[in-house]
Amino acid sequence: MAAPAEITFAPLLLGGIGLMVLVAGAFVWFVVSYQQRLYRQQLVQRAAESAHQQALLAAVIEAQEAERARIGRDLHDDVASSVAMAQMLVERLAVPDPADDPAALFAVAREVLAAAVADVRSTSHQLYPASLARVGLVKALERLADLSRHSENLNVQFEAHYPHTLPPAAELALYRICQELVHNALKHAHGARVLRIGLRQESARLVLAVEDDGCGFVPEQPGAAALAGAGVGLRSIGARVQLLGARLVQRTAPGQGTRTQVELDHAVPEK
Repeated sequence: MAAPAEITFAPLLLGGIGLMVLVAGAFVWFVVSYQQRLYRQQLVQRAAESAHQQALLAAVIEAQEAERARIGRDLHDDVASSVAMAQMLVERLAVPDPADDPAALFAVAREVLAAAVADVRSTSHQLYPASLARVGLVKALERLADLSRHSENLNVQFEAHYPHTLPPAAELALYRICQELVHNALKHAHGARVLRIGLRQESARLVLAVEDDGCGFVPEQPGAAALAGAGVGLRSIGARVQLLGARLVQRTAPGQGTRTQVELDHAVPEK
């Protein structure tokens, strides 16, 4: 009488094994499919990161090339013309003419050469501000504020609370960002009377801010996205901000001035 039970149990066993194989196959298919999808997502992400890095690199290179071109124009228009004029004056002194006043010609030549020296110093400061390497970021920004104060009829205010320094490369990037923001304000903030430059440690972040009370504008997009279609200078700001791993925040409106700040994670070590 046991034989029929065994015969009945065999199909159940085979069915159970078949179901287990089916479930195992479905699980393997799910795992393989998931891994393939994850791999494709990683490829897409890597491609996006590569494109982003290439865009950043292109923006930096573009800014560097524009800076080199500008320095070349400055050297040609200012330094070269001053040196050429001084050369002409020296040549006139070398061939005496009764109608000339040698002392006056010599004084003019000295004045022209002094102007050329000042132009060379200004150009070298733009290439790498000596004050940044010598006295640090705060003093370099203070000097930038002083230069802006003398070059424009503006009340330029500067304040800093910078208890813990950044690495030199990061300080240079922040200085260049501030330099470009100040240049932008001087050029585009029509009607501005006050320009504020600030560098402050706020909790676990460092904030660089440039603010004016000028004409303002209608922002097309918030933050760094607004710089995508902007000029070379603004694109270089966006590239430097992203290379620093910082955040760019800009608030503006027509007739309400502009405030642009760079926020960098920078915790002060505990004493």
